[in-house]
Amino acid sequence: MKLRIIIAFSLLLITQLSFSQEKKWVNPIIKNYGRILELEKVDVAPDPNMEYKILIELVHKLDKPESAAFAATNVARLINLHGVGGVKPENLKVAVVIHAGATSSILNADAYKSKYEVESPYAPLYKELMEAGVEVIVCGQSYSMYGNKVEDLMPGVKIGTSALTTISTYQLKGYAFFKWE
Repeated sequence: MKLRIIIAFSLLLITQLSFSQEKKWVNPIIKNYGRILELEKVDVAPDPNMEYKILIELVHKLDKPESAAFAATNVARLINLHGVGGVKPENLKVAVVIHAGATSSILNADAYKSKYEVESPYAPLYKELMEAGVEVIVCGQSYSMYGNKVEDLMPGVKIGTSALTTISTYQLKGYAFFKWE
């Protein structure tokens, strides 16, 4: 009986040790957001020789203005996932179109703080994304309907006629499309 208990305990301990090994988190392109696991073996991976054109529609609500929504930080994750797969940043063309509830996420730091009484968690995220070549576009219709002013827009963000026209234009240019809420 003692031997069985010792064997069972040993197997349990070995199993726990194998699952508790340190995972290797990396941020190959966007350094401060979107960390991902570097996997030892994958069967399907991005083609490092392809040019990727990706359009992401963000419509998340700002329920917690003190923290960036997962949908927004997931843009960095998508870029880093392609990077860990060997895709060079110059072969990764990403555009983000922001509208509806996500519109206020692209307010500049002062306007965001004035509106929500907290520092913008989005300002450093979008700044780093734009520095990495991501094109950030806000739906002009939503931006205006939510009562935002052009002078309150985060530097570097472009104003599109609408999310609908931006999406149709980029899709016709060959961009793969994701919608994140």
